[in-house]
Amino acid sequence: MKIPIFLFNGLLEAGKTSFINYMLKKRVFADGRNTLVIACEEGMEEYDTDYCEKNHITIIQVEEEEEITEAFISKLATQYQPHRVIIEYNGMWDMAIPFELQYPTGWFVYEVITLVNAETFNVYLNNMRGIMMEHFKCADLVVFNRVNEEMNPSSFRGTIKAVNGQAKLFICDEDFSLEPIKEELPYDIKADVIEIEDQDYGVWYIDLWEHPNRYMNKKVKVNGLFFHDAHEPKDRFTFGRFAMPCCADDIALMGLYCHNIGKPRYSNKDSISVYAEIRYEKAEVYNNDMGPILYVKSIEKAKENQEDLVMFN
Repeated sequence: MKIPIFLFNGLLEAGKTSFINYMLKKRVFADGRNTLVIACEEGMEEYDTDYCEKNHITIIQVEEEEEITEAFISKLATQYQPHRVIIEYNGMWDMAIPFELQYPTGWFVYEVITLVNAETFNVYLNNMRGIMMEHFKCADLVVFNRVNEEMNPSSFRGTIKAVNGQAKLFICDEDFSLEPIKEELPYDIKADVIEIEDQDYGVWYIDLWEHPNRYMNKKVKVNGLFFHDAHEPKDRFTFGRFAMPCCADDIALMGLYCHNIGKPRYSNKDSISVYAEIRYEKAEVYNNDMGPILYVKSIEKAKENQEDLVMFN
């Protein structure tokens, strides 16, 4: 028998327990079959123990990270014989543990749901970026709660999509209704020439890879850095900017391969502005997969230095 594991993560006061309490009262969970909840964190909210006792739901509290072992999980499987498992994971613990465990026969991670308190999102992002990114990297769903009218939820997209392009993003209201976070591009995708402002490079780069149909044969004007490898043909170069999706150790070039008319007269890391047509082709630099290629029509020196790190929101 297949035993699905619903893995919830998120930092303190992200709303994990409240969301799980709501889920447990849905008909799909309250069906009389055994549900095992492994709670690895004591937050502001508590589980409805009376309801759980009446509906074959067992809550197991885990206080230490070291308790999460294969022997412990195997013991729970034998003792409670669940039909489904919910793990409320402690946001400060190693996210690799629940994925590296050898689970009992039939158990498998079905869905990973990351809860985020929108009110503290930027504070945590600035101070605990590495931890948050580990949550986002493995998420199937990212759910933002406590979103108020002054917030722009679409600004959350870039940060998450930079590390997990497959994650689905939602807003959760007080009644736990989920609404997809709408995509709002900060440039005119329908313009004859799409002009990318320096602060929008990260959003554009992610969308360029996610939605090829939007950009095929489109003209674009964008600023970035010039790179040329001595082994490349003289009329080929790499263009891009550096970004820090996770932490300082993850700083990498968000680069694009370019075809130029003739040999560009620039040196590595020169700040340039390119006007180009976007096409999608297989390329060795993309491991022979399809990717965006800029067919450059003109290059000039950029007015501003492009060495600053790219932001995604």
